[in-house]
Amino acid sequence: MKTLLRFAAITVASTALVAGGATAVTAAPGDSATIALQHITLSSYKGASTNSVPVTLTTSRANLTAVKATVNVNGVPVASGVPVFTSGFTYQQSWGAGILTLTNLTDYGNQPVAGGSNPVNVRYGVESRYDNIRIAKRGKKLTFKIKARYIDNRGVAVGIRKASVEVQKGGKWRTLKRLNLKSNGTKTFKKSDRKKRNYRLVIKTTNLYSGGSTGRIKI
Repeated sequence: MKTLLRFAAITVASTALVAGGATAVTAAPGDSATIALQHITLSSYKGASTNSVPVTLTTSRANLTAVKATVNVNGVPVASGVPVFTSGFTYQQSWGAGILTLTNLTDYGNQPVAGGSNPVNVRYGVESRYDNIRIAKRGKKLTFKIKARYIDNRGVAVGIRKASVEVQKGGKWRTLKRLNLKSNGTKTFKKSDRKKRNYRLVIKTTNLYSGGSTGRIKI
């Protein structure tokens, strides 16, 4: 039964950003720009290499529609001269997760532009699979099989170590079992219940990856 994780943070697509015909404009003395970012969740697909990140770019002149910036993750510069357009910029998966800021703004003639971005969290995306949670029932015996992984800066799936399974009772979701998963993000456990109920897998958001919950499975 196919289920999909619903992420609270903004999830960005794993495609390269197209500039959309932005024209390079030379900055005038005193030009400034502000780049407004929201918290970012990177691609949840294996092999991901780039992520298109939306921004709100506000400049002191209407025709200054693009700047270049230094990308910093956890205060460490990982790339310089990265184009930032009114539509957004391309974030490389290899830059990884952490606190993102954009600084050292210039125009396309490499003239300084005052300003920068607000700091935001960049988190890895959790792999969304049909088998994030699978449940088999025989009589009153329930067998749960869990698989939970995030996609790291190499585009490789890495096992998540903690998750929980919830059951819906009386219209409310309640924790059925808190799980310590194996290093590959898997776990199998059993429960007994004769009644047909709704179940879901829940992964909490951490500083490293964005969590969420699967759709419900009724069994």
